[in-house]
Amino acid sequence: MSQDSPDPVTEAAERLTRALSRVEMAVGRLRDRANAAGDSDSDRARLAEALDDARAREESITAAANEASEALAVAISELRQAAQSAEDAVEAEDTGNG
Repeated sequence: MSQDSPDPVTEAAERLTRALSRVEMAVGRLRDRANAAGDSDSDRARLAEALDDARAREESITAAANEASEALAVAISELRQAAQSAEDAVEAEDTGNG
């Protein structure tokens, strides 16, 4: 073999080194994708938990609003009764004085 012609073993080793480099880069990209997918899974879990919490708060707020609405309806009814009683008393007084 002359010094000008490359050694076939050296050429094969260089090709193998380049191929391994490409494989390592591909593995790195796949690892990055897997990590990103894992992050998405944890984000989904966190968002699902936040949604469940929001729904629980909504139910609590709805129950409180319903209670307030019922209390207002009772108060309005009592005020109407009181106003009617006061009006009846005024009319009775006017009728009795007239």
